[in-house]
Amino acid sequence: MNRYLTRRLLAGLLAGGVLLGTAAMAFGAGNSITLNLKGGRSQERTACKALHHYAAYHQGGRLRMDGYVSPAPALPDGTWRVKIKIKQCRNGRFVTIWEAHTRGNSVLLNGVTVGHFRMTYRMRHKGYFFARAYYYGYQPRVESQEEHFRVTR
Repeated sequence: MNRYLTRRLLAGLLAGGVLLGTAAMAFGAGNSITLNLKGGRSQERTACKALHHYAAYHQGGRLRMDGYVSPAPALPDGTWRVKIKIKQCRNGRFVTIWEAHTRGNSVLLNGVTVGHFRMTYRMRHKGYFFARAYYYGYQPRVESQEEHFRVTR
């Protein structure tokens, strides 16, 4: 096989793979959820063998968080729920220490209706943590990215 034909075949396969990957991401990107931690001082730390940016808070305080589900769930306001799960780094791995459900409502954000939720967590223990939000109303379920935080004295 000559070089020109090999290069064209390789370029065609690569372009087809990129197109297929983009289509898969666009299909899966229809439903999403975000989680935002309020306040805290950003620090880069290593916990459970992973380097992340951690928002630092003081023990005994309250961690306020909120987020959005997009598109807004097609249920009446207050009837759909989001689960928030908090995991702590213990013995080299993150383990679940707290989870709760919170109600959501619809809000208009930049001309688009999205679902909004909020939650407060009492920080009783020192250590390294992350929070994640889950919404099970879509199939497959959607989950937010990990939001890391650290609790100090």
